[in-house]
Amino acid sequence: MQNTPDERTPLNPGGSGGGDAHFAVSAEELDKLMEHRRTSDLQQFGGIGGIARALRVDPKQGLSQDEDRRENGDRFVRRRRRFGKNVLPDVAQRSFWSYAMEAAQDRTLFLLSIGAIISLAIGIYEDYSPQHPKDEPRVGWVEGTAILVAVLVVILTNSINDYQKEKQFRKLNAKKEDRTVKLVRDGRECEVSVYDVNVGDIMKLEPGEIVTVDGLYLDGCNLKCDESSATGESDELKKNTEESGGDCFILSGSKVLEGVGSMLTIAVGEHSLHGRTMMSLRQDSSQQTPLEQKLDRLAEMIAKMGASAALLMLMVLSLKLFITAAIARDFPEADVLIAQMVQITIQAITILVVAVPEGLPMAVTLALAYATTQMLRDNNLVRMLAACETMGSATTICSDKTGTLTQNKMTVVAGCLAEQTYKASHADEGNPRDGQPARQLDAWKEALPTTAYEIVCESIAANTTAFEGKDETGRRVFIGQKTEVALLDMLTHFGEDYRQLRFDARQLKIYPFSSQKKTMTVVVETHLGLATGSGVSSPHGDSIHRIYVKGASEIVLDRCTRYLTAAGKEKKLDKAQRSRFSQLIMDYADQALRTICLAYRD
Repeated sequence: MQNTPDERTPLNPGGSGGGDAHFAVSAEELDKLMEHRRTSDLQQFGGIGGIARALRVDPKQGLSQDEDRRENGDRFVRRRRRFGKNVLPDVAQRSFWSYAMEAAQDRTLFLLSIGAIISLAIGIYEDYSPQHPKDEPRVGWVEGTAILVAVLVVILTNSINDYQKEKQFRKLNAKKEDRTVKLVRDGRECEVSVYDVNVGDIMKLEPGEIVTVDGLYLDGCNLKCDESSATGESDELKKNTEESGGDCFILSGSKVLEGVGSMLTIAVGEHSLHGRTMMSLRQDSSQQTPLEQKLDRLAEMIAKMGASAALLMLMVLSLKLFITAAIARDFPEADVLIAQMVQITIQAITILVVAVPEGLPMAVTLALAYATTQMLRDNNLVRMLAACETMGSATTICSDKTGTLTQNKMTVVAGCLAEQTYKASHADEGNPRDGQPARQLDAWKEALPTTAYEIVCESIAANTTAFEGKDETGRRVFIGQKTEVALLDMLTHFGEDYRQLRFDARQLKIYPFSSQKKTMTVVVETHLGLATGSGVSSPHGDSIHRIYVKGASEIVLDRCTRYLTAAGKEKKLDKAQRSRFSQLIMDYADQALRTICLAYRD
């Protein structure tokens, strides 16, 4: 009996997939694994650990930044040759001549060209006919030639403009798709362009992240994804580790709704599910803006009116010509009559050409394309041409403040801790790393009781996910949520090492920030030396479990029952003190400051 293909055909891990023998798995095998997404198929590779070994990557350390580095600076050469790059192949750019041929197919230009050729032929015939006076110059060919040159200029102008416009939009499209993602390389978190993600990279996932590659879930906390764009299912899907036996496949194109985690990248670019979908749907997505559509309708209406006028003129002048010839004493010769008829036809076609404002929609398109390129220099990326037109009609703009009306750079400029307040003067506002004076911040640190100071430092270090990296200029900066960056900047100004503090406060459980809870919580194991005399005892003898909470001020304050005094001791939060804290929060909010509250419990 003939064998029929079955979707349950087992995979062939380690089989001959062709390509580089440096890796024990092929891109095709990984594609098939993600297409079926069966745990049994995953086990054929030895689980996620087996795939990691086949991809030559340590799930804890990630890839090496210097893997397969070449003299020209290229890295990951063999890996990209084997599994591809995280970029879709460029659509073949149309040639200049294809635009020229398209422009030449315009009906008006076609009619005008026919009239010009007829005029040129008659002009040459008249110039070299025996009846041509010898003392007159032979210029009968000029009119037809001039019309042909004009047609050629129009075709070249339209072709050049369309060709340049496509090049501009290619640059815009490449720019709008580029963004940074968080990876683990050499054991440290870093930010790289989404185009530089490779198969084998360990990617960090946070709420709001649009996953651009296919991967396998390694670890994390309460990670939920929306895979409706890939599967059509609108339900939130919780991801589980391989050990728990749940769904550990993360699809490209899905959105992280809640939780944090890390995943092993196994398919990028056109090999990913999202990439294959985009390749199958790839087509010219250029659309006319509403104004261009209106102008096209206007041009069509004017063209119809112009055609009617040209046809009417052709009929009237032709009728006049034949009536004049009929009543004339000597009937004109045939060549003279034909020449006059050609002149009348050319005049009618000229009226038709002049009446059509075909350059107006083209001018609008070019103006919008040029405007978007200029706006890009101001870091204002316009993804849709119609957006320029829409904003031109806007009368009221309701905008978010952070990152839109501001630079999205935050600094701690005010605070209250253990009844000690801090308010930066105008000169002190700014990033302490930038060398800005921070005398008030130093004075605030000195005024804090030791217990409260140690607690807030550990709270900031343990209950944040931002990390230190380098920007485009090579300067060391914190990378992550801007609120957390501001807190870590303050910690650094205090002279504290956030890495050591994170290491000392061993994290046991993390509850990531979500828009529903508006808080982020972490459970740590810390030393008793940080205890505040609350009477909590530890079964371990030398450490306690502590919960740190960071989030919206009004929500966290509402759940608090105690606060730290200026002496560093806990005190019951009565109604009067709660009212004072609420008023302080309102005062900060009235100054357009983002307020957050830090709390803990042993």
